[in-house]
Amino acid sequence: MDSITGTETHQQKNNITCNEKLVQQAIMNSYHEQEFRQTISLTQNQNQKVSDDNKNSQVSLILCPVQGSDNNDDIHNANLTSIIRNRIEPCFGVLFKKSPHWVQGYKERQCSIVNRVFRYYSKEQKQLEGVLNFDVQSYQLIEIKDKYGNIIEFIIKPVGKIEKVFQFKGYQQEDTRKWFNIIKIHLHDSLGFLNQLTSLCKYQRYWRHERISAQQLEEEGDDGDIILFRGKDINCYVQRALTQDDFDHVGLLLKIENELFIFEALPSSGVALCRWSTFNLRKWYSMYEKVVYRKLQTNRSVDFKVKLSDFVKENLGKKYSCTPSKLLIQKSIVVTEEHSKNEEYKNRTYFCSELVAKCYKHLGYLPKLISSTQYWPGSFSQKNTKIQLQQASLSDEYLIDFCM
Repeated sequence: MDSITGTETHQQKNNITCNEKLVQQAIMNSYHEQEFRQTISLTQNQNQKVSDDNKNSQVSLILCPVQGSDNNDDIHNANLTSIIRNRIEPCFGVLFKKSPHWVQGYKERQCSIVNRVFRYYSKEQKQLEGVLNFDVQSYQLIEIKDKYGNIIEFIIKPVGKIEKVFQFKGYQQEDTRKWFNIIKIHLHDSLGFLNQLTSLCKYQRYWRHERISAQQLEEEGDDGDIILFRGKDINCYVQRALTQDDFDHVGLLLKIENELFIFEALPSSGVALCRWSTFNLRKWYSMYEKVVYRKLQTNRSVDFKVKLSDFVKENLGKKYSCTPSKLLIQKSIVVTEEHSKNEEYKNRTYFCSELVAKCYKHLGYLPKLISSTQYWPGSFSQKNTKIQLQQASLSDEYLIDFCM
């Protein structure tokens, strides 16, 4: 099942107490407050205290199918029109790429095409050299034939004001024909084939960086994936300067009944859910310099989904806090069953990266003895090589393209 609520046995279903009212309240915050999207700063809420009413928020927390909060909620209904496309067979192998410098001729490249994204790598060092995402940019596929009508080479040409072309051939004519036909299938199933997408052409050497469209993310995002934000607000700039990081906010992605949500801790709403469709349609991405996606590569077993569901239910609705005393905590307190029942544990607060780290610790990916408060948004970026997940890994960063 794709959803973390998609548990299959009767016992597992009983583990999830549905309280639609609380779920809707968590989501409605994102409908009515632009401040909901403001990221944390080190100067905000330093003296924040958890109020007594927080102890009620842990009652029957909650993953359940979301039915929609308003009959006139166009934002929710618009998400239902998303295109669900087929998973096309991928292809991996070696091709010869023609160099733009005529002296160098053709060079071997490791190539792949997966879900409408063609990539090529240097054969020696296996470093990524180019990414052609057919859902983000429109392309033409041009065949080059010999005098007998056999396809001997093919060209992938970006549509738009750009002269760049990508020219390939296989070891044998059969290899070239096979790759041409597979790429054609992926291309014809892409958003770039259905629409004239040329926005990437304005970026210099755009093919050097991984990108993913907002719709692609809605289709491919999964439970536990990371989403990183770089805000434009002055507080965000101050935080990045102090932490020496590229990002100032981080959240987790959840799939609930095949709908994508951001699970995050924010100053104005605490630990809450934000629909990905709401984030897009209200253009909240304009509040950020960039939003980046990292895929969690792990076995999403039934045990994984139950643990993640339990963590979300336990923490949804808890308060936000980022205090100096919190940041000085170096080691975690091992929580026993008796400890989990006391008021201090029930009234626990989070800042954004603390929530993500705590969740990953709960799933067994991060060391339990290191305090979750020692992690910052930048801790989950690709540049940070110190963080090593246990029994899981994070993909390279994908810049999310909202220009569709």
